[in-house]
Amino acid sequence: MPEIGEVARIVHFLHEHLVGKTLSFVKAQHDENVFGKVGTSAAEVEKALTGKKVVGAKQQGKYF
Repeated sequence: MPEIGEVARIVHFLHEHLVGKTLSFVKAQHDENVFGKVGTSAAEVEKALTGKKVVGAKQQGKYF
């Protein structure tokens, strides 16, 4: 598990380089532990996120 400082640095990086931009291409690797438990797939996530604008990046504890 990452340290809080590492998560804060990633959130800062996302604010600088990603927030406010539109995702023109999304690539997600299928992982049954991630997608299978919520009833979706990597392909569905890619389709849903492509063309969307990133409006923010936040942190809650060790999660972002």
